[in-house]
Amino acid sequence: RVKSNNYISDDKTEFLVSSETIYKGKAFSFCSDIVKLPNGKMARKDYVKYPQAVAILAFLDDERIILEKQFRYPVGKLLYEIPAGKIDDPLEAKEKAAERELLEETGFKANRMEYLFSYFPAVGYSTEIIHVFKATEITKETQDLDEDEFIDVVSMKLDEILEKIKTHEIEDAKTIISILYFCTFFRKNLKME
Repeated sequence: RVKSNNYISDDKTEFLVSSETIYKGKAFSFCSDIVKLPNGKMARKDYVKYPQAVAILAFLDDERIILEKQFRYPVGKLLYEIPAGKIDDPLEAKEKAAERELLEETGFKANRMEYLFSYFPAVGYSTEIIHVFKATEITKETQDLDEDEFIDVVSMKLDEILEKIKTHEIEDAKTIISILYFCTFFRKNLKME
């Protein structure tokens, strides 16, 4: 049985009536808003307010990509991920944030940074948007991790990363999305059997 409220309109916009911050944390906040629905009724929308973020596909050469291996407490696992981080200052340019995060987390500096795409990782409960960049012409400098970051920096060939995605050894969404996006639109002769 299909549930329907029998409301038919092209405009599906919901309008904010009131907003309450339930909890303000170090990295994000929990909010609860009352919104007016397209049919005129009111509803509560709970969500995570999260700053914009960047993720970087950093190429050491034509095939090798820089990955980080770190323990992610919420899922209780060590994960392979592409470098990424929040844009803490809303005035910071996305490209500069990508350069900064790559250098801080991996110790590599990109002399060329190219915007690829942006996406919303969790539209049902978060405001987060991630802007993905491709970094090339990389030089080694010094890693500058935060006090609570413990990151191993590794490099893998693109084919090895694709195999690890296929065998579920790489489970991080931004990494999977970014690699598959790159392979779909920029890499020639992609073969996954």
